[in-house]
Amino acid sequence: MSNRPTYQSHLRMAESRPTVRPWGKASYLVDGGIAVRAQIGMVVLSSDQTLSYEARAMLDVPGVGLYESRLLDPGNPSQPLTMDLLEGYFDGLGGAIRQINIRRPSDVIALGCTSAAMAIGYGELEQRVQTLTPQARVTDPFTAILSALRALGPARVGFVSPYPQEVAEKMVAKIEAAGHPVPAGIRFHNETGSGRLDAPFIWPASISGAVRQLVNESEVDAVVVACTQMRAAGVLAELERETGKSLISSNQALCWHALRLAGVGDAIYGWGRLFQTEL
Repeated sequence: MSNRPTYQSHLRMAESRPTVRPWGKASYLVDGGIAVRAQIGMVVLSSDQTLSYEARAMLDVPGVGLYESRLLDPGNPSQPLTMDLLEGYFDGLGGAIRQINIRRPSDVIALGCTSAAMAIGYGELEQRVQTLTPQARVTDPFTAILSALRALGPARVGFVSPYPQEVAEKMVAKIEAAGHPVPAGIRFHNETGSGRLDAPFIWPASISGAVRQLVNESEVDAVVVACTQMRAAGVLAELERETGKSLISSNQALCWHALRLAGVGDAIYGWGRLFQTEL
């Protein structure tokens, strides 16, 4: 047998010898980072499959940083969606907020889930958030929808959602209480499915069809597509051109409102006329 060193033995010897190499030093400058203009923290329910995707597209604005945290959805998929169930959706919110970004506090905290925000109420949600981050402005999809309606100024509002009737009626009543009559609405319904579970899988073309149906059958000036699970953002601008009506979706309104609360007033195109509108 040969006593010559093998390749592996050479490798082991090379690895065992300390490496001496020169290390240079480079000076550097610092700036404000990704979120030099504004940092938006977003809390998304663990069951939500749409809000993160749409928010990252709509908030792709130079100098704006989006940092997300997930909150466990407390609902059992087999449970019907009720007002009582929705009131517990933001339990544990404090832990989710602490995970957004520990290096820099957010300018705005945006909370996902339109129906839960409507059930709990803005005042309660704002208090919970500002207990931890007192400097942050707070928004949620339902509050943002109401702000969008005020900014766009429609007289009559159509309402589209996948909610059960109890939740849809409650939300419409609150929209009307804010001064926006809702003469007509459409609920997505399927005998073999569940609107609550199917919401993120409803085709955008089906959303467009529901909006067209509502506009053709009712006298409305604007249409609200409620629920952060609905993939509506990408069809809003086209529907506005086609129908002449203002279109508002939960995710679009939330992102627009978060930008405006953060002091970013840029007119952004491709997501409906709301993104060219000030508060």
